[in-house]
Amino acid sequence: MARPIPRRRRRTALVATTAAMAAVLATSVSTDLAAARPIGNFDVGGAIEVEYDQTGGPDVFGDPTSPESDAANGGKWQSFDRNAVIYWHPVTGAHQVGGPILDKWRNLGLENGVLRYPVTDEQSTPSKPGRFNHFQGGSIYWSVGTAAHQIGGAIRDKWASYGWESSPLGFPITDEAAAKDNGRYNLFNDGAIYWSPRYGAHVVWGAIRTTWEARAGANGAYGYPTGDEYDYEGGKAQDFQGGRITWKP
Repeated sequence: MARPIPRRRRRTALVATTAAMAAVLATSVSTDLAAARPIGNFDVGGAIEVEYDQTGGPDVFGDPTSPESDAANGGKWQSFDRNAVIYWHPVTGAHQVGGPILDKWRNLGLENGVLRYPVTDEQSTPSKPGRFNHFQGGSIYWSVGTAAHQIGGAIRDKWASYGWESSPLGFPITDEAAAKDNGRYNLFNDGAIYWSPRYGAHVVWGAIRTTWEARAGANGAYGYPTGDEYDYEGGKAQDFQGGRITWKP
């Protein structure tokens, strides 16, 4: 009998396979307005119509507030009453984005920004109350109390390896931001992930993070983490560019 995929790996697999599945859908469902049907003041047709119907129709979206329009790099989009849009691209297929996640994506430049096109619909997070969309260039996660924040690249990969929002890190509370010497970071409910070109992405949390930040974090004498926290002499330790920080109960 096949072994079940661990929960924390399922979304990683989803990100890896969604684009391929969407490409198949995109080749079989075109944005053909000739077959569109009128809904309110505008027609909805093709792949956008399929997505509209499959993800809740008027009960979720309300009526369209714009005609289907051109988007970047050969895509299409249409907006709807309840702060929602559906974007389609031949590589990704058609996907819905709405609410605070749409607001954040819009602030980041929509499909012209770093995230590019959505590759999933908006979904519920499986272990803690929240919502997310994956995009070609990263993800946006939202929860009550943290709002919507962007996360991507090696930092998202590290967060995923710890269990996404179900890990002790919790949800992101900042967008990915620049750090010194071309580094990057995201802050979370209970920790941080810092990435540098030389040392990669590493989690810093708990008492070690408190000590590190009291000494100016990546900008201080310790600099970037060079590895994750590990067991050490009955406590914990973590190595940094400028030395080791240890903790004991």
